Amino acid sequence: METITRDGKMKTLFCGAITAFFLAFQSSALGEDLEFFSIGSGDVSGNYYPVARSICEAFNHSDDTRRRCSPEPTAGSVYNITALRDREIEFAIVQSDTLRAAYNATEVFEGSLSMSELRVVMPLFPETVTILAGPGTEIKTALDLAGKVVDIGRPASGRNATIRSLLQKLEVGDDFFGSVRELEPSTSVSQLCEGSIDAAIFVVGHPSKLVQNALSECRVMIAEFTGPRIDAVLANSKDYQRASINLRLYNIQTDPVTSISVMSTLVTTGDVGNTIVRDLVDAIKASITELGRQQPVLRLMAQTIAETDGLGVPMHPMAQGSP
Repeated sequence: METITRDGKMKTLFCGAITAFFLAFQSSALGEDLEFFSIGSGDVSGNYYPVARSICEAFNHSDDTRRRCSPEPTAGSVYNITALRDREIEFAIVQSDTLRAAYNATEVFEGSLSMSELRVVMPLFPETVTILAGPGTEIKTALDLAGKVVDIGRPASGRNATIRSLLQKLEVGDDFFGSVRELEPSTSVSQLCEGSIDAAIFVVGHPSKLVQNALSECRVMIAEFTGPRIDAVLANSKDYQRASINLRLYNIQTDPVTSISVMSTLVTTGDVGNTIVRDLVDAIKASITELGRQQPVLRLMAQTIAETDGLGVPMHPMAQGSP
């Protein structure tokens, strides 16, 4: 995990430096000093980065002060939590199960100090456990993954943490799979299409460009994530909700695929200034329709942002209230 985290940090700092350079150049030309804040996101091929970019664009367009929001590509939810703790970023998009684990120092954060300073800004969109099965693998359900070569994502990603947590709750280990890979999303899809791996498990909002690419490039199948053991996990854990994947979003006219989901959540810490949190929330709420148009995964955000029950972490005081 340490190697991946350092790589993620280098990528974030590099991209942040590039963003800051161009914005600083622009402000210099205007004779202004800008105040920057960042939203940690995820891999550029996933949903988090484009969502963070659109949120920042909404804020930068609406703000008439000298503040500028910068979206930062990162290794994912686990990295983002660490970056928030280390004050490297001010906001982040993280999975709700990873958020709860960090707040309570459990799961992947077991043995660490609990991050009691974490605060929810708003839920953004549900993310569903999505099994992409390679062509010809005959993988139709989660049970069919036994003995297969399966990618579960980079160690600093939320999907890796979620899958490992689910394996523990399902009382199976890594040896359930024939072999485990920990790949970047785009590499995972490439290897899936090449036949180097049998399946990849993502935790992703739909529609997803990554999933669309996999469906288009090599006709992968989306397997069910359901069964008695999974029903037991749903009954005994607050982290997951029953969900389904609407394949019509990908122009596949078949029944939805049954699975479970978590919630992608915009978060910050209690020591980030009230004014910037309030103004970011206001900018997002004022741009909900446009955000949904730019990022289809946010198309239902008007309803989603009110669903704060069950996240297990306090709301930031400036994020309270109805949309």
